[in-house]
Amino acid sequence: MADTKNIAVLNLGSQRVSGALFGKVGGDLVLKRYEFVDLSGDPSVDVSRAPQLRVALQELAEKLRLSKQSVWYSVAGHVVFTRFVKLPPVQPDKVDQIVEFEARQNVPFPINEVIWDYETVASDGPETEVVLVAMKADSLNEFNDQVVDAGLVTSGVDLAPMALYNGFRYNYPDVQESVVLIDLGARSTNLVFVEGDRFFTRNILVGGAAITNAIAKEFGVGFGDAEQQKVANGFVALGGAVESHPDAAVAALSKVIRNSMTRLHGEVVRTINYYRSQQGGNPPQRIFLCGGGAALGYAADFFQEKLKLPVEIFDGLRGVQLDRGIDSAEAAQAAPSMGELVGLALRSSGGCPCEVELVPDALASSRDAKRRMPALVMAGLCLWGALGTGIAYFKRADAAVQSKVQAMASEQASLKGIADDLTALDTQLEESKGQAAQLEAAVNGRSWWVRLLTELNGRMENDLLWLTLVEPTKDGKSITPMLGAISATTETPVAPPPGTPVTEPVYALHISGLYRKNAEGEQIVYRYASALAQSEFFDAKDFETKRNEYVSAEVAVDEDPYASRFDIKLPLRQPPQFKK
Repeated sequence: MADTKNIAVLNLGSQRVSGALFGKVGGDLVLKRYEFVDLSGDPSVDVSRAPQLRVALQELAEKLRLSKQSVWYSVAGHVVFTRFVKLPPVQPDKVDQIVEFEARQNVPFPINEVIWDYETVASDGPETEVVLVAMKADSLNEFNDQVVDAGLVTSGVDLAPMALYNGFRYNYPDVQESVVLIDLGARSTNLVFVEGDRFFTRNILVGGAAITNAIAKEFGVGFGDAEQQKVANGFVALGGAVESHPDAAVAALSKVIRNSMTRLHGEVVRTINYYRSQQGGNPPQRIFLCGGGAALGYAADFFQEKLKLPVEIFDGLRGVQLDRGIDSAEAAQAAPSMGELVGLALRSSGGCPCEVELVPDALASSRDAKRRMPALVMAGLCLWGALGTGIAYFKRADAAVQSKVQAMASEQASLKGIADDLTALDTQLEESKGQAAQLEAAVNGRSWWVRLLTELNGRMENDLLWLTLVEPTKDGKSITPMLGAISATTETPVAPPPGTPVTEPVYALHISGLYRKNAEGEQIVYRYASALAQSEFFDAKDFETKRNEYVSAEVAVDEDPYASRFDIKLPLRQPPQFKK
């Protein structure tokens, strides 16, 4: 019978985020939908990756229609610390303690700051070999936050190389000889050695981004343009007596790619030697290329030339059935990048060769809550029993409370009358305050000119200045009534033409006078004006930057002048007060 349950999985790569929806028919996986979303920019620049990852996950969830779906997802190999450790002979019930001790010794971070797990790799002979994986808790929780923000629910977190290993074992059950999978990623390359039921992984920090950066440096272009050239025209130049590409630019591009791939080949060879010498593994008999870099032209031929071994492109969908809505040709092109997704889909059904898991704090709390559910249910039943007893008690207490409430209500009625009286007194007090404020304003208005003139006199430091004119202005024009003129206070306002913007009038105080000859010259005028600008009557905080707009003082031309003229115009904080 067909299993209708959907299995949603995500692979959080450095340059590409991929997702798929699987089903199961009997024991076989069925691919229903899959999507890829590429991230822009250099994957080695971590600052911009989190926002891009969030957007990519939201786009992927929308395309695959995964809203509120539970998902397994994998994180890239280079963000996780991985170490293969051989344990001494120990009783099975002591393995967890020994592994924790090894984790504290090998993980390069405080053990309370990481999330870690282990998996037994081989237990032949007296020694047991395990693989330790650890990741900074903050980093894993940040990845999980991006997944949750996309409207998804985390079922579990795997490591990309381990998921690829599970996918290989599912798709290639007939392969018995020693093989190595070269997963060409954007930021790094994962090597997965498979030998029977044993496996070994190692991450090399050389990937597609290193090739793109080499192209950008060689041709003097940006990372995005270099990536576009690599995808559109890039291939690995073949060694030996091979005719070059007729296009010189493409030929030069292929040589740059070959140089970068040669560096990767050197790291692959060193890892193979390490696997054989330190891990006791056999030399690989076959090579499988997978990941996004497997699509690079002549990549398989390059490794076959260098490693002298048969190299083939990994088919991540070899053992997977395709739903009728899947285009088989397009799926075949995507197959080298589908191994991790297949391995993740197998985790939902259990029974995988490698079941290492990293558990974010939010998922750990959720699982802990589920484990506590039976105890919580029992506690709830006990609570309901206690509530029943409490209800009976509180019913009796309610009668006593009601009688007390009635007594308090009668007391409240008497207090309400007192409160009403206090409210009336508060109203009278506010009215008195309003009248007092009006009287205070009137007194201040009557004394405004007296206080202003006192301020003008008090700011003088000496007798070198004397004032000949003190007059208020409105919008630059004097509002002081002239001899025989109508008072400015009785001037009939003229309505502005229709459509004219209404602006507030600008009031200022115009001061003219003379200053006597002195050692400082006109500076005594500027000092006097600066002192006035600090007064509460004037609004001239910008005096120091606009003092030439506020003050003009004649500089004596004669050899022995007695006095020189000056003018000061300072804006007032409020209109001048006139007695009506």
